[in-house]
Amino acid sequence: MIESVIGALIGLTMVVGLLLLLLIVVIMQNRSSRIRVKLLHEERMLALEKGLPVPMDYTDNAPKRRPYIRGLVFTAIGLGLVAWSAMMGEEADLGGMGMIPLFIGIALLIGDAINERKKVAKPTTDSAVYASEPVKYP
Repeated sequence: MIESVIGALIGLTMVVGLLLLLLIVVIMQNRSSRIRVKLLHEERMLALEKGLPVPMDYTDNAPKRRPYIRGLVFTAIGLGLVAWSAMMGEEADLGGMGMIPLFIGIALLIGDAINERKKVAKPTTDSAVYASEPVKYP
């Protein structure tokens, strides 16, 4: 009786801890992004006030991430756990746990596919045009 309660508490603690960790990562990433955008905005406004050309957007030169990689990794982990459960029979109860990373991977693959379609339809920014103009000093 007590072992099952302790086991349930350990599982609940792990799930809550992982969700809190995920929440902290998302909040910190959002905060970092907002600070970066704020600093870029301040730099552009200062350049406009001084009559200098508007600096280019630093996110255009950011290293491009490879799409589909995270989704493929999660899908492979999930498929591996499901395959291991099928090979071991009823001894290993990893089939249900393998479905979690499998569906996360599928969701990431779908999200990357949608994101690639949006990038094709997205217009380019005009900030690079201003950066190529000659500087006019007063």
